[in-house]
Amino acid sequence: MQLSYPLPRSPSGKAYQYSPNPSAPPRLFLIGDAPETRAISEEHRLAIRREPGPGQTVCPYSGFVADDDEFIHFSDIEAVKKQVAWEATADVEDHIADLAKNFNRRQGKGGLISIKMDFKPSRRPRPLAIREDLLRELTCNVCAREYAVYAIALFCPDCGAPGYGQHFEREVELVREQVALADAQDEAGRPETAYRLMGNAHEDVLTAFETALKTIYRHLVREGLPDKAEGLLKKKTVGNAFQNIGRGRSLFKEIGIDPFHVLSEDDLELLRLNIEKRHVIGHNLGIADEHYVELTQSDQPGETVRLIGGEIERFAALCLRVVLDLEKSLLPGPPDTHEQTS
Repeated sequence: MQLSYPLPRSPSGKAYQYSPNPSAPPRLFLIGDAPETRAISEEHRLAIRREPGPGQTVCPYSGFVADDDEFIHFSDIEAVKKQVAWEATADVEDHIADLAKNFNRRQGKGGLISIKMDFKPSRRPRPLAIREDLLRELTCNVCAREYAVYAIALFCPDCGAPGYGQHFEREVELVREQVALADAQDEAGRPETAYRLMGNAHEDVLTAFETALKTIYRHLVREGLPDKAEGLLKKKTVGNAFQNIGRGRSLFKEIGIDPFHVLSEDDLELLRLNIEKRHVIGHNLGIADEHYVELTQSDQPGETVRLIGGEIERFAALCLRVVLDLEKSLLPGPPDTHEQTS
């Protein structure tokens, strides 16, 4: 006889998974049920690492592929053990209770000696396994599988198609919502609150962009240059290089990629200006300093830099273009060769 127990599910119906790849922190992710009917379109065939469905799982943080059983979360194994122990104890107690009833029925009545068997079950509650949803929930654009990850995942855990672009699209959507909230505060007569919200939205664009470039760069170095990875990925080497176009370009040059080749010179200038503006907002309360004034040739030292919702959204859109193009480097097989620009 074979027994099976369903895995504990989160409120949204997803099961915990744990990557067997120790070099893929945070390793934890959640996966939901697959749609009853789905098909991979021909245009997406080159994007997948495996045919979606049972059998194997893809680590969303590293692209590592292994059998489904290797991704079972250790807490789920413990939960099943507790469930089995509870079921076995309950069965034994039920059996003893039946023996006691049968024994008592067989005892004669009216004799000098009366014997009765009494049994009290433990009544332990059924073990309950609580699973929580992660903040970032996605549906793969290629295979329609629902899953949840931390906001640094690169691949769909079912088909293995690159999915980082979806993360950044969500970041852009959140920035637009922040800009809308700031506009509402300004219309309500609270300009200082509006400026603070607008500044947070602007900072969030560069933070998300830096994280995207850093995450993809680290993955490509580990995959393409494993012998040099230790040196190229040192904290001192990477640091905050991706907050600077020139330094970011230099790092990606090591793996033969120019991450900014999709942008025109005007786009690059707007990107550069907004990166500098972020530093002023984040480290100088939005007050223009000499370096920023020299860059813009329009602001005055000591003035509050201007924040316009439309410009923030364009800043986010430019970053998204770079991320979506870089995502092509995550396709199975050798990365695309991007034309390098000086």
